[in-house]
Amino acid sequence: MVVLGVLVINFLGLFSETALNIALPQIGKSFQVSSGQTQWLVLGYTMVVGIVLPLTTLISRWVKPKIILAFAAIVFILGSLIAVLAPTFAWLFIGRTIQGISTGLFIPLLFAVTLLVYPANKLGSAMGIIAVVMNFAPALGPSLSGIIVNCLSWRWIFIIFIPIAVVALILILLTVPDVIKQTKPEVHFLSVLYSVLGFGLLITAVGMFSDYGFKNIGLYALLAVAILFVVIYVRRQLKLPAPILNFKIFHSKKYALATIIASLNFAMVMAAMYILPQMLQSGLQFSVSEAGLILLPAGVVNAFVALMAGRLYDSFGAKGLVQIGAILALIGILLLLRVQAGTSLWYIIGVDIILMAGSGLLLSPAQSYGLGDLGDKDSNDGSTIMNTLQQVFGALSVSVATTFLIVGQHASQSSSGAVRYVAGAHVSFLWVTVLLVCLTFFAFRLVDERRQ
Repeated sequence: MVVLGVLVINFLGLFSETALNIALPQIGKSFQVSSGQTQWLVLGYTMVVGIVLPLTTLISRWVKPKIILAFAAIVFILGSLIAVLAPTFAWLFIGRTIQGISTGLFIPLLFAVTLLVYPANKLGSAMGIIAVVMNFAPALGPSLSGIIVNCLSWRWIFIIFIPIAVVALILILLTVPDVIKQTKPEVHFLSVLYSVLGFGLLITAVGMFSDYGFKNIGLYALLAVAILFVVIYVRRQLKLPAPILNFKIFHSKKYALATIIASLNFAMVMAAMYILPQMLQSGLQFSVSEAGLILLPAGVVNAFVALMAGRLYDSFGAKGLVQIGAILALIGILLLLRVQAGTSLWYIIGVDIILMAGSGLLLSPAQSYGLGDLGDKDSNDGSTIMNTLQQVFGALSVSVATTFLIVGQHASQSSSGAVRYVAGAHVSFLWVTVLLVCLTFFAFRLVDERRQ
């Protein structure tokens, strides 16, 4: 009950991360903008989350978590109001980026507060609840928003956000405990600057590749500058006595491995949930509500499996669960590559369920495996770094998937736009396959845990 408000506002933020994916074609028609421009509603949101997220740990050492979360909920409501009333695409983009500020503030606190509230022997169950939010919310986004867009309009997605955010705000004020000690460390403004420039430019650069292609030399220069700022930022944190983020926790092999697996999983989910809803509409000619309903069973199964995986971790550890989940997800994406215009509806639903069940099974055990190896002192930094890298990987993955979609469409010899779109989606799914092959490789590097 004490983390209910945190769970609700995080669910809303992560739900909104994919909720617009299925509505992008309608938004493009409303404002007469290209698909490349509408993609920035996803990437711009992710960019702001990636900028704010690394700074949340520092903020929480100065300000109580209840105040931060309440402020974040109010900011989310403000962003939603701007999006609802947006007269132009630019105003809609502003509303989305304001929502990103909110999400960047409350994602790390979900982990930090939960890890400090729950006892160590219930870590798996706690992470299972978090995994429901982290996996189910992005998976559910396209499903529910598809129904909303078909019955009402895309603006109603943001209208519905508002009362839920108000409820979350009330729960936060009533239930969130002050479990994080405010040590008020020195603020190194140069570190803050490097963090903002590094992570902000990094996500911006990878997002622009889908618009300008991989032959644009200027983007590689921008990407190099971004990576340079990130490297300088990390090296500076390693030398400071009181860093913004303690990157020395990567000395823990368990944590490093878990962070890689969680980031690859998030990248897979973001790419799949970006391409699949649009393929169902533009390639397979389903209506927006039909596409949403097709994706809904996988989202429900994902939530159930994620919750059970957390409880199973408390009994059996992470190794087997993560490995089985990785194999299931890999089988799911390989089967998804076989989808064509005449493919059975039930085949598509079944394959999507396999993919998302695998993701749900592996996420919370992997996170528990890594974060459980850190002490209470480092758990806040650990969750923040893990979530920051997930956002960076997610932005990169969506950008690459979009680029591959365009390449695949251009390579198709068909005169049918729908057939070309399916061909492009298949190329994008090859990218998701590469992610899952890498994830499976790292999953089999996990070691058995000695659990008492």
